Amino acid sequence: MNPEKYWELLRIIYGLYNAGKYEEVIELIKNEHKNFSYGKPALYYSQICAAAKLNQYDLAIDLLRNILDEGGWYSEYVLRQSQSLQPLQELPEFQKLLNQSIERSKPFLKEVYDITAIPDNVNPPYPLMLALHAGSGFVEEEFESWKNIVKQGYILGMPRSTNVFWSGKDSAYWPDHESAAIQIKEYLNKLDQENSLNLERTIVGGLSAGGELAIWLALTSTIRVHKFIVIAPGGQWMNEPERWKPLIEDTKNEDLRGMIILGDKDEAVPHKSIQQLVNMLNKGGISCQFLEYPDLGHWYPPDFGDLLISFI
Repeated sequence: MNPEKYWELLRIIYGLYNAGKYEEVIELIKNEHKNFSYGKPALYYSQICAAAKLNQYDLAIDLLRNILDEGGWYSEYVLRQSQSLQPLQELPEFQKLLNQSIERSKPFLKEVYDITAIPDNVNPPYPLMLALHAGSGFVEEEFESWKNIVKQGYILGMPRSTNVFWSGKDSAYWPDHESAAIQIKEYLNKLDQENSLNLERTIVGGLSAGGELAIWLALTSTIRVHKFIVIAPGGQWMNEPERWKPLIEDTKNEDLRGMIILGDKDEAVPHKSIQQLVNMLNKGGISCQFLEYPDLGHWYPPDFGDLLISFI
C-alpha cells in the first residue's frame, strides 16, 4: 500500500475532472484502479461523476452497482448532494441503488473508531500525543509513523473523524474545525476518564487537513497544547493564510512551540502559504521550526519516528 502514490493519482484525476476531461478520467481510473484496490470507492466515485457529466447514465449506474455488489457503499450525502449526480436522481435504477447504499451505510456512519496506544513503561498520569489523520487519510498507516512516541511514555491517541464519505480505508474527513473540535474533546474526555492524562505536556500533530486542524486547535486553545508538529498542513485556512493572523495575535499560549514539515515534491499543499504561516508564527512570538525534505511527496518523512522523539 502506498498512500503517497495513491494521493498523487487522485490529484491527477481531480485536475482532469476540473478541466472537463471526463473521458480521460474514466480511462485513467479504468487502467489504474486495480493498483489501488483499497481506494476503489473513491476512484469509482470520480468515474461515476465523470460518466454522469458525459450523460453516460448507464455506465454511472453500472459503476455504482459494482461497488454495492462488492459489499461497498456511499453515504447519502455523497449520492444526493453531489452536483455531478443530480441528473441521475430521477432515474428509478439509481434510486434503487441509492436506497440500498443508504441502508448499508447506516451502521458504519454511527461507528466511533480510534486507535489508542498506552505506554507500559510508566505509570499514569500520561502525557498525550494527539495525532490527527489527513482528510481521506489512512489511520492505521499513519499510526505507524507516530507509534515511536509511546515508548517515551506518551499515550498516542488517534481519533478517526465520524464524517465518512464511503466504504474504504480513505473515507473519513474533517468537514470544519469547530465540529472536529467537538468530536476531539469528547474523545479526550473519555480517554482521560479511562486513563489519567497529564495535559500539561500535550502535543498535537497531524498530516494535511489533520495538520491544519492541529495548528488551529493549538492557537485557539480549544484544547491545552504544549507543542504541535505537523506535516504538509492543508485545507481552506492554508489557502487563505491571512486568516491565521488574528489567532496568532490573540493566542494566550505564550509557551507554545511548533514544527512544520514539508516535502519539496508535495503538490497537494500551497508551499508559499505554509512558509508565510511559519513566518507569521515566529514574528508573533510562537517559535516554529520549518523543515523541508528533498524528494518527499504528500506523506511522512522516512525518519519521522526519530524526528518526533527529538522534537519532544
